[in-house]
Amino acid sequence: MIRTALAMAGFSGLVVAFLAVFGGMALLTGSGVIIESGVRSSVSTQRLAGADVIVSARQSIPQPEDLPVALPERAVVPASLVARLAAVPGVASAVGDLSFPATVIPGVSGTAGTPIMATGHGWSSATLTRTPTPTITGTAPRAASEIALPSATPGARLGQKVRVVAAGTTGDYRVTALVDSPGLYFSDETATRLAARDTGPRAKTVDLVALRAAPGVSAAALAADLGRLFGERYEISTGRTRGDAESPGTAAARAMLIALPASIGGISLMVVGFVVAGGLSLSIDKQRRDLALLRAAGATPRQVRRLVSVQGTAAALAALIPGAALGYFLAARFGDLLVSIGMLPGDLPLSYSPLPALAAALLLLAVVRTSAWGASYRASQMSAVSAVAESRSEPRAPSRIRTTSGLLLMLAAVGLSAIPLVIRTEFAAIGPGTAALLAVIGLALAGPSLIQRATGMLARRLPPGLSAPAWLAVSNTHGYALRTAGAVAALGMAVTLALSVVLTQTTIAKATEDEAAQGIRADATITAPALGGIPHDLLSDVRAARGVTAATAFTTTTVLARSLAVGDDARRLVPRPAMVLGPDAEGLVDLGITRGGLAALKGDTIALDERAGRLGEHRELIMGDGTRVRARVVATYTRALGFGPMVLSRDLAAGHTTTGLDSTILVRLAPGASPLPALLKRWPGTVLSPDPGLQLGRPSGELWVNAAVIAVLLGYVMVAVTNRLVATTTGRTAELTALRHLGATPRQLRSMIRWEALVVAAAAAGSGLLLAAVPLTMLSIGFLSRPWPAGPLWLAPAVVLAVTMVVWLALDLPARRIIRRI
Repeated sequence: MIRTALAMAGFSGLVVAFLAVFGGMALLTGSGVIIESGVRSSVSTQRLAGADVIVSARQSIPQPEDLPVALPERAVVPASLVARLAAVPGVASAVGDLSFPATVIPGVSGTAGTPIMATGHGWSSATLTRTPTPTITGTAPRAASEIALPSATPGARLGQKVRVVAAGTTGDYRVTALVDSPGLYFSDETATRLAARDTGPRAKTVDLVALRAAPGVSAAALAADLGRLFGERYEISTGRTRGDAESPGTAAARAMLIALPASIGGISLMVVGFVVAGGLSLSIDKQRRDLALLRAAGATPRQVRRLVSVQGTAAALAALIPGAALGYFLAARFGDLLVSIGMLPGDLPLSYSPLPALAAALLLLAVVRTSAWGASYRASQMSAVSAVAESRSEPRAPSRIRTTSGLLLMLAAVGLSAIPLVIRTEFAAIGPGTAALLAVIGLALAGPSLIQRATGMLARRLPPGLSAPAWLAVSNTHGYALRTAGAVAALGMAVTLALSVVLTQTTIAKATEDEAAQGIRADATITAPALGGIPHDLLSDVRAARGVTAATAFTTTTVLARSLAVGDDARRLVPRPAMVLGPDAEGLVDLGITRGGLAALKGDTIALDERAGRLGEHRELIMGDGTRVRARVVATYTRALGFGPMVLSRDLAAGHTTTGLDSTILVRLAPGASPLPALLKRWPGTVLSPDPGLQLGRPSGELWVNAAVIAVLLGYVMVAVTNRLVATTTGRTAELTALRHLGATPRQLRSMIRWEALVVAAAAAGSGLLLAAVPLTMLSIGFLSRPWPAGPLWLAPAVVLAVTMVVWLALDLPARRIIRRI
């Protein structure tokens, strides 16, 4: 049977199925690598390579029947844990480690260039940066004014004076040691004071505890003993997982790696399934005469379906290995993209194993078998006489059930598109996105009937003087509606997805930016990314400057809560960004307050989106470092799209962020020259922006990621459709030969093919634009109060041009070769 199946499929039929599975295998394998990396990848040890075991707080919160929620802020452990661990049998030494932003400022005692951003630590952890010990030149810093620098610091030398901004505090230090490891090292007492671990919310805590095992005790054995001692209370890390303990953002980055493919997985699977099924359907369509003869010769329906399944499986097996190789390559390039846009730490590598390829292979083989069964079912169930009768023509009328189902899906898509008119939150984007998916599925189902009716109406209204090639093109499109609809649906899907995915995101981003800009009453912003945050004295200097009428500082963090925004699942913890403000923000930040006011934003208080809570109620929250708090709502507001669903008081957020520093200063200026440029010359590492709205815009990383994925998917669809159209055209040799024998000239045949290409391209572009326009118009009216979206509107003509070129080349070039031979 295998030899018969392959012989019947022919080379072109196998190539169609091969390319469909090849591209699908690459997409699914690449997605699998990203997901596996989110589960298994870990950061290599950066600084504490000399520690055998690291004990730290857990950086995630488990959820029943769901993935744990990552904590983006550093969770700390009590300092008393250091002595307790030191007393455990098998522990040679235990060191409590602290990390905080520290930057060497140029211009002091010979240092030059740009600020050198690093992290500050206590001297005790310096001995754990290498195995067995690091190379140290000089003596350990003991006084509050002494520091140890990395030996790789440009111009560093013993005895020199350096100015350092450490955890927001500026000071001059004398270099007493050079260490061949990263980081700036202070005396333990100084590090504790700078990191605010002597007083305040994080008093008597450390970030982690680094352990060295006693001679003869392995790290694994010591970790096992500690696991039995502490249970699930702390994270106990050895080997490569020690890097995760050093980098608290690793858990959040891994969660993002899992969430990204999940957010676009529905589109990817739909596209892969659509293309694979279409490729197999075309391959079977070219064998209808042979299948009909098999039925006439006595083959059972089961034998026919099995033969078709063998063909699809053979093409799929040949495509698995090269497709998997391309998938691993795409995953690596995708990882580079995530690093370049700042969504993934550069030191978090992707994890490669055979598992993603194996899972993708099993999934695709199941898709191939299902698609082969569905595509061959009608041919296998027909009687032998009917099968032979239809072997040279399409069914006269498309399935009524199929057409009705497609139209109902399109109608449902229109209903979902209206969600943004009612709900003006980011949750509303689910409506247009889902509507686009339903619409393209509906187009695929109802396409044959719609094409048949549209071309029939067009054929009846053609002008009398129309050329014969144009009339033949319209008639061919009408008579072979199934053949035409397959290409129209695939290309229409490409147009719809390209426009809806990209323009939905840009429209929401524009609405978010506009609403944030409307709520900012400042003339300029100041940031200090090179210093790790706003230094403690900078805000007071800005307020004291002549010409400054008001100034406030803010930062952002993450809060975990249930039912914080419209669309949240009440059973799940959902991480949400939250702005941190104080009472002094009133007049500079206008949240659109409906009840209460920012003046009451003191102590354990919050302000909420008016749709998420009421004034005076209390909310149970989990801060970004895992601390559970109970906060009272003192204000409700309307501008949740621009500022998020929750605003925290500075008192509530204190001690629950990794750096403890503000990120931005908002400044309102009096008329006249600004004093800020001259002021900030005394603060190297600060950045002045005259446009405060730019600092509050949401990151565009997700947009770039989705655009990249959609570009790959559309490339896959275009290649598959091109292959399909080429195979369809090469299968029309008998048709073109008959027309040639009836007197048609080569020029007329080429003209007919071009007219067909125009009809197919117009139908695909028109249907795609229409299906994308409905949800985008609704979204734009709801978010921007206008009927057109924000973003690169040139994308529409660009996609239409690409579709037209694909159709023209795929039909015209193979037709020319056929016409030259006949």
